Amino acid sequence: MLTKIGSDWTLADWTIALCSVCLAIGSTSFFTWSYTVSIQSPDYFQQAALARMPPKLDLIETGSVGEAAHAEAMPAPTIVRDREPVPTDYQIVMIFQDEALLATRDELVRVKVGSTVPGLGTVKAIEGTSLGGTVTADKATLRSANTPDP
Repeated sequence: MLTKIGSDWTLADWTIALCSVCLAIGSTSFFTWSYTVSIQSPDYFQQAALARMPPKLDLIETGSVGEAAHAEAMPAPTIVRDREPVPTDYQIVMIFQDEALLATRDELVRVKVGSTVPGLGTVKAIEGTSLGGTVTADKATLRSANTPDP
């Protein structure tokens, strides 16, 4: 039988009451701590969850390839032209920051300073203006239709 401790409470009553008080104090402490942490560092729980996640490395998704894949890689396309382009074949489509898009009748070429372009040679300078700009190469200087001659 259960032993009586105190007035009308048994040992089981005291055990349940003590567990209930401990649970209430623990819950209050946990929610107070989590609220305080979320106020001080709003991203804490998200960062902690992400830190515990194993990395998801998909070779295709990251663009990585194994050593064996190099032997089976597709070759880059080779551009076949009926003749080598000349500077007059090129037009400036767009200049943005330090890059330019040049077009011929059959091709669209993205260039930077240092790029080698068939028919133009190595690009020496790209200068953009509000009216277009210029692309200076070894063999010629291209100007946008709106850019006045110097």
